[in-house]
Amino acid sequence: VGAAVCLVGGLVQSCLSPTLPLPPPSDPTVSGPDAQGNVRITGYVLPDSEVFVLNHRNNAIAGQLTNDGSYDFTIQAAQNDAMTIWYVQETVQSPTTDFVVTKAPGEP
Repeated sequence: VGAAVCLVGGLVQSCLSPTLPLPPPSDPTVSGPDAQGNVRITGYVLPDSEVFVLNHRNNAIAGQLTNDGSYDFTIQAAQNDAMTIWYVQETVQSPTTDFVVTKAPGEP
């Protein structure tokens, strides 16, 4: 990948290419809550990212560094808790995606 060259005031300088915005994360798969009051959050984001989830009810934040883009972690949460997921790649933050903890059909 070659560096971009910028002409500023008659001087040639190297400059960085503009950073493209990251796509928002898709809705994660949510399992639980379990007997300890945790839900399991799984899904995919862009590789080499840090993914985070915020529980708006209790202000808990959990996350994971992912090299291949897959994530799988737990966070304290209960039925109907409003959550937000996002990820960071280098210094760029993705838009957020909101979701609510609900039981899957057939889950007790």
